[in-house]
Amino acid sequence: MHGMPTIRKLSNSELEWANRRYIELGFLQSSTEDYIAVAEVDGVKVGLGRLVAVDALTGELGGMYVAPAFRGSKIADKIVAFLLQQSPYQQLFCIPFSHVANIYMRFGFREAPIDVLVPTGVAHKLAWCKNEYLEPVSLLLRVAD
Repeated sequence: MHGMPTIRKLSNSELEWANRRYIELGFLQSSTEDYIAVAEVDGVKVGLGRLVAVDALTGELGGMYVAPAFRGSKIADKIVAFLLQQSPYQQLFCIPFSHVANIYMRFGFREAPIDVLVPTGVAHKLAWCKNEYLEPVSLLLRVAD
């Protein structure tokens, strides 16, 4: 049995650790401009997630990772909830693998409407994901109340 996870903002000195995880996963790397959350259990880093600015009103939530030994323990939910509490954005896009889209839908994300204006950066990342991964991805959107 594991201890309770704690979620906190990743420090810039830990960015290299986060980017090593992202490289291993085939994800795009993060920069110091991203807001990165890290999950720890008993002082060990076991999960990651991030908010990436698109423009002043729009961000992208992504880069979600939970270590295999900790999957199924709701750590991803805790990371998403923490990032949403920190988010200054009116609208948040998310490009998850389709088989885990339901995690984000529990937090108010929905399939992006066909007629939504997708910012260029998000459209480029969506195209990159569809080209890079064999697994299908979804384009989700959450609009602040």
